[in-house]
Formats: sequence, structure tokens, C-alpha cells
Amino acid sequence: MKLIKTKIDNVFWLIRGKKYLVTKNLSPGFSVYGEKLFRYKGKEYRQWIPQRSKLAAAIYKKFEPIPLKEGYKVLYLGAASGTTMSHVSDIVGKSGKVWGVDIAPRVLRDLIFVCERKKNMYPILADASLPETYSNIVPKVDFIYEDVAAPNQIDIFIKNCDMYLKKGKYAMIAIKARSIDVTSPPKEIFERAKKEIGEFYNIINSKRLEPYHKDHIMILVKK
Repeated sequence: MKLIKTKIDNVFWLIRGKKYLVTKNLSPGFSVYGEKLFRYKGKEYRQWIPQRSKLAAAIYKKFEPIPLKEGYKVLYLGAASGTTMSHVSDIVGKSGKVWGVDIAPRVLRDLIFVCERKKNMYPILADASLPETYSNIVPKVDFIYEDVAAPNQIDIFIKNCDMYLKKGKYAMIAIKARSIDVTSPPKEIFERAKKEIGEFYNIINSKRLEPYHKDHIMILVKK
């Protein structure tokens, strides 16, 4: 077995016959969504599956930079049951915090269970299109990540970045074309999305996420 560092804190490539993307497990012994756990030199690592996580898919696609660091405060929009958010929790570590917003009570129940094991994760039942409703909970943050499958996902992203992202810091959005428009070609939708976001923030990078996620693009911006 061999462990190779990536450019992201607490994220590695683990070689054991096959090549696995892994994060250093902040809660040893705890598997969030059935992912494999590996032991190496007394520490535990969780497999990060690109088909289950758009952020993992971006890493597999060599998307750079991904400016997440240990100790960061992160706002996660569209947290769902905590699959990707739990890996972000591993990245920022004990000194970091991740606030996860989701509108669906059913998935938030699953998220609460994960947060009970990962002490730097905080669940918020709220509508991300109304960021002012959680302003008493969430401070200014170092990084925002959005994965919201909604027609107004770009508007949600801009509103939250305006309100919560520190100046000079970064945010990422995974855009699902079919959630915005089911009739136009994805390429056209993505071009319109980049133009809209680019009116407010500097776009640093963008990349399609096939073959892991069809008709998705990841965009990185700087405030």
C-alpha cells in the first residue's frame, strides 16, 4: 500500500492494487455512505467515490485549484445526507467548521446522524435562496460550495457568496444543466451560466464532469 499527497489538505491517492481517492477520516471507524475504509500507518482513510460526489469527480478530472484548507470555515449549500460534506469535514479537520444547508427535512435527518459523529459539521434546515434566514448561525466563511439541483441555483450561489464569502476567498458551484433548462443543449446552458456568474465574480476555472456526472459542470470563482 502507498499513500500519495494531493494539493488539498488531508486528501490523498491511496494505491492498493487499484488507485483510490481518499480523505483522512476525522471520525475513525465511521463510514458515511458505505465507502471503503483503509488503515495505513496507524491512521484511517475513507474512499471518496467520484460517482457519488461531484467534488471528487472534479479532482479525478484534474480540476485545479480546489482551494480548501485545514482550518477553513465552509458553507455548504445543498448538503443532502452529507456524502460530500463529510469529506469536506475531513479536509478542514478539527480546527475547521462546515455548515450544511438543505431544504428537505427527510435528508436532514440523515445529515444530523452524520453530524453527531463528525463534530465539525452543523446541519441547517433552511431554504438556501433565503440566506438571511441563517445569518444568526453562519459567520463569514473562507469557502462556499454549492450543489443544488434547482432552476435558480445560480441566483442562490450569488446571493450566498455576496452575504457570506470573505473578500479574496473562493467558491465552487456544481451546475446541473437539466435542472436549469430541459430544452437547451447543456453547452449553451453552461455558457449562459458562466456569463451570469462572471458579471459578479472572477471565474478562475470551469470543467465538465463527464463521465462521472452527465450534463454537469464545476465552476470556481474568486470574490
